[in-house]
Amino acid sequence: MVPLAEADRPRARELADTILALARAHVGLPRGALLEAWRQVATTPAENRLARALCKLALDACEFDEGTALDPVELRREVFLAAAQARGQGASGDFDRDRLFAEVARRRGLDVEALEHALYADLPSAHLLRKADLPSPDGLLAHFELASQQAVLLRAVRVQARVLCASSPGYRALFRKLKFHRLLYTVTKLDPGAGYALDIDGPYSLFEQTTKYGLGLALALPAIMACDTWELAAEVRWGKDRRPLRYHLRGGRDDLCAEAPGRPGLPDDVAVLLADLRGLESEFSVSPAEDILDLPGIGVCVPDLIFVHRASKARVFFEVLGFWSRAAVWKRVEMATAGLPHPIVFAVGKHLRVSEEVLAGDACAALYVYARTMNARVVLERVEQVAKQVRERRGV
Repeated sequence: MVPLAEADRPRARELADTILALARAHVGLPRGALLEAWRQVATTPAENRLARALCKLALDACEFDEGTALDPVELRREVFLAAAQARGQGASGDFDRDRLFAEVARRRGLDVEALEHALYADLPSAHLLRKADLPSPDGLLAHFELASQQAVLLRAVRVQARVLCASSPGYRALFRKLKFHRLLYTVTKLDPGAGYALDIDGPYSLFEQTTKYGLGLALALPAIMACDTWELAAEVRWGKDRRPLRYHLRGGRDDLCAEAPGRPGLPDDVAVLLADLRGLESEFSVSPAEDILDLPGIGVCVPDLIFVHRASKARVFFEVLGFWSRAAVWKRVEMATAGLPHPIVFAVGKHLRVSEEVLAGDACAALYVYARTMNARVVLERVEQVAKQVRERRGV
């Protein structure tokens, strides 16, 4: 990805301004008319890629609908049947299209113009532009540069990043975003005041490359860029021959492309489990975890949920490793056996071929191996088991 040169920015901003102005001018008009207006924008061959990309990003910010309550498929069927019947009854070549449309429109309680619009209203080119929530020209260029950087990560084998945030909520937001997108990563705490190091598997490192995983990695980039300072290095496979290259980025929240990540939600399976757990009667309350658990020299753990005993306020954490690698699971086992001072249950997908026995009897941790979906009652049993072991060790 070649970034925009400073000398090219005035022309790029001019193109962005023209593209956005045309989008605003076409509110209420069909998508096809907007696309045709964009095609008429004068560009040089060297500008074509930029212009197409800016149009795509502007189009993504537009909202379209069919603009009719009628079912176009049913309406076409009615018109075509009426036309076939009229041709069969009339003399050869004796067919009046206007009269046919007028008759169908009368039966439908429409005027002919509304009928003709509704007839193919389900085609994308006929969808009406209802709303255009568009950025500024500089904002559109920022989105272009971010999208270009994200496209590089779709070819990554490995991504290494160093991030520094002014407060722990910034780190939690980043780590939650990585977990939300089910990325395979490890976190290492650096020297005090130096932040964290991230090592993230790229889509080209997987045995089975998936578009979903690559998209998740790309969508995590804004969360990294929202840190106060950050730097990133990616090993990529570029071009048809997949030649190895190194890609570097660095910056901070003041950069044009940096976006506050917002508060990420839970992965779907964790959200379902949380709802199921809250529907059970239990001595524990459960909520999304906000803690970052660190065992110096071993690594960092970012749990998904936290269970709090209603009477004693004792806490047990819960982390899902269902889509991770076996190496990541063994890293967690190492943390637990090395003395992670936080009671925790790790949920592991059965496909990773790890036995629950590897943490059997450990006072502060347990493994829960599940096949397809996590069972809330079994999870709660594992949490109660760990909490009981901790009490027994402490003589409570």
